[in-house]
Amino acid sequence: MMPFIVGRITRMNILFVTMLVLIFTWTIVISRGQKVLLMLAGRLICGICGGLACVLTPIYVAEIASKEIRGHLLAFFHVLVNVGIAYAFFVAHAIDEERTIWMYSTICGLACLSIAPAKYLPESPLYYLSRNDENNAEKSLRWYRGDTYDVQHEISEMKRLLLTSRSKKFNLKLFKNRRVLRSIATCFGVILSQHLCGVNMLIFYALTFFETSGSGELTGSEQTLVVGAVQILASLLATYLVGIFGRRILLTVSALLMGVFLILLGWFFKLRDTDPEYDDIYFWMSPTWATLIFAAYNLGLGPISWSILGDTLPEELKVPVASTAVAFGWLISLMATLTFEEMIVKLGGTKVMWLSAAVCWLIALFCAIVVKDTSGKSLIEIQEDFRIESNRGVQQA
Repeated sequence: MMPFIVGRITRMNILFVTMLVLIFTWTIVISRGQKVLLMLAGRLICGICGGLACVLTPIYVAEIASKEIRGHLLAFFHVLVNVGIAYAFFVAHAIDEERTIWMYSTICGLACLSIAPAKYLPESPLYYLSRNDENNAEKSLRWYRGDTYDVQHEISEMKRLLLTSRSKKFNLKLFKNRRVLRSIATCFGVILSQHLCGVNMLIFYALTFFETSGSGELTGSEQTLVVGAVQILASLLATYLVGIFGRRILLTVSALLMGVFLILLGWFFKLRDTDPEYDDIYFWMSPTWATLIFAAYNLGLGPISWSILGDTLPEELKVPVASTAVAFGWLISLMATLTFEEMIVKLGGTKVMWLSAAVCWLIALFCAIVVKDTSGKSLIEIQEDFRIESNRGVQQA
């Protein structure tokens, strides 16, 4: 569905339409009361709209950003995701339980209006050039770089990028290219890692988790506010560190640290199960280790998993592979979220945390071996690194 839409409608128009759909969906949910079927349908539609935004935004940012700051800007996307999560935690904390459904839905609907300014953003220069509209491509590039910026060098690079990617349409021979396969494995692997590491389950059940596992001297609701703030700060730090250490190191360290803190959280659960008095003595452990898990996740795995959608794949495969990876990742996340409570009941908190830690360390190993940094490279340099056979002919012509 995504490749079909992107090929016919501008990205800014797609985002604007998602805003209208989101507002309409929340309106239906509010007006029809607390009917489960409508709420499920509303969540499904909102998820589709969110999926469109999460695929299109990194691709758009990669196309408009200069190679010097592209990594920082792509990582910043996750900062805004965390702002949305913190906003949701705050709204849930602020409103009373009796009015939770309709008021929460109303506030979410109003928040969708923040998408409206995207309508006034110019499309990316690469998009205009793909439509043979060089005039608007230059205007777009000057809009982002400044009126005095000499756009000709970047325009020439974008033309080369389009020429190389147009020279070979999508076919199965692309999958015989080892470098292309590595980029696909990176994209799928990191996106799936984001959902398999356990953080999404903890976010979904955050309030329940803190109320049952302990939140120190804070209430469960207050602890979610702390987590929301920590996630924003950690992801902001990641936007700076990615330019220093690169994606591979940040991903590996992030997953390793998550594994350590998950082990410690599981150890605390084991202590508490052995002697309930430990819950009073070490009341600070559960919220501390849980908060550090979220912090470690947002230092690498969270922000970079979205970043790779923008500049890891060859142009021929970028939209179909990115959209498929995101869809498959959220399917895995849905399955994990639905089974999380049952896993806790059957295995116990300790085993679930230690199992998640083992998954995180496997993720760290995968990232250390497979992920390749693209920092400091332009999109045409990344495309040429794939050495797709048809590109050689174009470059020699």
